[in-house]
Amino acid sequence: MKQKKTFWAMSAVSAVLALSIGCDQEKSAEQPITAQPKAAASVESDIVALPPPPKDSDVVVSVGEAKLTWKELNDVVEEQIAAYTKMTGQAIPSEQLKEAKQEFRRRQVQTFIVDQVIAAAAKKLGVTLDDDFRKQQIAELEKAQGKSLNELLKTFPLGEEKAREMLDKQWLELKLLNEKVFATVAVTDEEVAEEVKKTQAEIKLVDEEMANYVKQLADKTATFEDLVQANSAVKQEIPVPKDRLSMMIPGEKAQQAILNAKVGDITEVLDVPGAKVIFKIVKNEAAKPADEAGAQKQIETIRERLVKGEDFAKVAEEVSDCPSGKRDGGNLGSFGKGAMVPEFEKAAFAQPINEIGPVVKTPFGFHIIKVTARDEAKGTVTASHILISTKSEPGTVTLLALLKPVPQDIPAEQIKSNLLESRKREAAVKFFEKQKADLGVSCTLYPELAAPLPVAK
Repeated sequence: MKQKKTFWAMSAVSAVLALSIGCDQEKSAEQPITAQPKAAASVESDIVALPPPPKDSDVVVSVGEAKLTWKELNDVVEEQIAAYTKMTGQAIPSEQLKEAKQEFRRRQVQTFIVDQVIAAAAKKLGVTLDDDFRKQQIAELEKAQGKSLNELLKTFPLGEEKAREMLDKQWLELKLLNEKVFATVAVTDEEVAEEVKKTQAEIKLVDEEMANYVKQLADKTATFEDLVQANSAVKQEIPVPKDRLSMMIPGEKAQQAILNAKVGDITEVLDVPGAKVIFKIVKNEAAKPADEAGAQKQIETIRERLVKGEDFAKVAEEVSDCPSGKRDGGNLGSFGKGAMVPEFEKAAFAQPINEIGPVVKTPFGFHIIKVTARDEAKGTVTASHILISTKSEPGTVTLLALLKPVPQDIPAEQIKSNLLESRKREAAVKFFEKQKADLGVSCTLYPELAAPLPVAK
């Protein structure tokens, strides 16, 4: 089930510093074909394996005189996990809870460091959050969200008081940066003109390179595959479902060129966001219609195997069309009402524990459900399932791309705005790092959060 983004989910960490201090960004499962910038260095690491837990009174992070104990950290984490469950409508599966708590701890330590550094810097520099600035921010917030502040506060999972506290921290940070950092950041017209000139030169160079590739293909002095391996930013074949072509390859001209080509054809040079590209059509597979009768016959045969005593997890791994089959023997973990489609939910909440349930039909196909636990107090069940899908499979076109990144030819005003925002981020990080070093930060759980951040020069 996809998690719904909310205003609070996106606003929980400072808007400016978060860009550089390591907040995770959601990644789409289906990225459009486009030129990607090189990833910036980050202090983020995978979830660390914690040593034996400290004592409740042990200090796990210090920022100047401010301390956070192990008990205080875990109390906040328990509140946040409860809020997450409330916001998403589903509990974190028990097998993922340990890692989830570690990640919540890490984020809370990170937030504690940012909040304390900003508060100390504001106090030192005499910056306070006055009513006029707060009113201005409230007006902008209400305009952007299309709701009143009171309406937004009522949706905050941790309560209105903590929502106001969080907003005040963000607004204090913004006021501090506006007054003490951003006021000195500027971009000159000469710098914009130089950037425009540089961009035009890069665009011209890519045009010349693509024209040279076309000539080599026409002269048969190089194969398309050789050019891809030597020059393309994307070297592997790309299978694209035809019903998602517009999502993965923006641009009507590029889409039509692909759809109208035959297997083995090579397109002309096409424009896609951030790049120029030539496609070769490697495969073109037709759509497969749904076979509902066949799926129903298959699921009934599978149920007979289970009733005779075959292991549910092994059968799920063998035959289920749901990723949970291969991943965890069909185990869906614990879930509450509203997390599944109605037909599945009704069966799961009515079914006896550890019995092989009857075949259940949903929009996804045919399921066999096995409920392994039920918590009446929490209103949750734990269940596994096997799915035989009845969905039709869209046609797929497999592409090989000769792709070269190219800067976007954007107006000078936009270039100036982009440069200004980039310099503001750099200035904010430098300011934060200076204040953090002056204040002194230590962290026994995640030492990298106390270490200096890589700052662009």
